[in-house]
Amino acid sequence: CVYRLKGFRAMAEAAADNGSAGSTDVPRKRIHSPQDMDIWMQSKLLQQLMSFAGELSEAVKAKPIVPESLEKASPLVRGLVEMLDELERWIPDFPPLDQPMRFGNKSFCKWHARLTERAEGLLRQALAQVPAAAAFADSLAAELAYYLQGSFGDERRIDYGTGHEAAFFAILFALGARGVVEKTDAANLVLLVFAKYIRVMRCLQSVYVLEPAGSHGVWGLDDFHALPFVFGAGQLTGLEDEVPTGEVYKDGIIRDYADRYLYVDAIRQVLLAKKGAPFHETSPMLYDITAVPTWHKTHAGLVKMYRAEVLGKFPVIQHFLFGPTLRWPGDTDAAKG
Repeated sequence: CVYRLKGFRAMAEAAADNGSAGSTDVPRKRIHSPQDMDIWMQSKLLQQLMSFAGELSEAVKAKPIVPESLEKASPLVRGLVEMLDELERWIPDFPPLDQPMRFGNKSFCKWHARLTERAEGLLRQALAQVPAAAAFADSLAAELAYYLQGSFGDERRIDYGTGHEAAFFAILFALGARGVVEKTDAANLVLLVFAKYIRVMRCLQSVYVLEPAGSHGVWGLDDFHALPFVFGAGQLTGLEDEVPTGEVYKDGIIRDYADRYLYVDAIRQVLLAKKGAPFHETSPMLYDITAVPTWHKTHAGLVKMYRAEVLGKFPVIQHFLFGPTLRWPGDTDAAKG
């Protein structure tokens, strides 16, 4: 990564330096022009987000997903997973309508309306698990509610893409930046919280037939997601003997490892979504990546791609929100990293 932090506490100090303490700014879009993009691409905040992604990837290195680990997770991690469980439990309350359109079942709008109504309260419940956050839990829940509402797709267009996924990533970053989570939570933020978020999103995508926010998905890996590949490649680093890069899409690997490793699970999802044709035809970029000999190199390439094609692409990042914790770099003296 371009910029390494010394842990989550360093991000808390950075957030305080940027004036987040006591700020009442409402998160809003701030990237509207090429000039704004220049500020963003040169900002310390962008470097910190990439560093955070790197730290999370390092934390899950060679660690499989073990659902039983939830019992030993921190109260906050358990609270976040319970929040996501609650969102998933709402889906049967809004069954899909019988409609002629292929994409975008309008029942999703009702599900999302409930999310908008209850997001702040759900976050407040999760933050209540952290006594150290008591002094600012209400204001932080109010702030992060905007990101939570943006994490599950657009209720007007009934679509979803990597920009919405980035909003959820921003929640994890903000929790670290405000010192609510510790570095010891890093692996569980990915393997329990983020993995649960992905499962909820896939259910929403399937039930309500959400349209990809981009006709071919961002940079052609997946119609909806990017971070499962980034974190997943980090998770598999050093496990080439167990899961060879060149065999990650083969039946035996999918059968034995998809429930344990995010990258294999993401490949399984692609294969399910694009049945009927060879992998190299339906997913040429993913197939080309299988020629990279190690997961370390695969991860390094995906990190660069994420920075350039998600956080660095105007059509995606123009919807990103900036507020008290994720301060707009143009409002600070820290635009240069």
